[in-house]
Amino acid sequence: MFGYISVKEQLIKERQKSAALKVENDRNAANIDYIAMVFDVELENEKEEVFENVTE
Repeated sequence: MFGYISVKEQLIKERQKSAALKVENDRNAANIDYIAMVFDVELENEKEEVFENVTE
């Protein structure tokens, strides 16, 4: 009637959106890795680079 959505329903919707975005992100990362492999490009591992900057 007033368009009220319970907190639980909102959390469920947001979790579903998050899962869909994760799938899309994983697919994009795989595509980038594939393109890098095809063109023989060495990609830097950003996670390691960030970790190195934090420990210095």
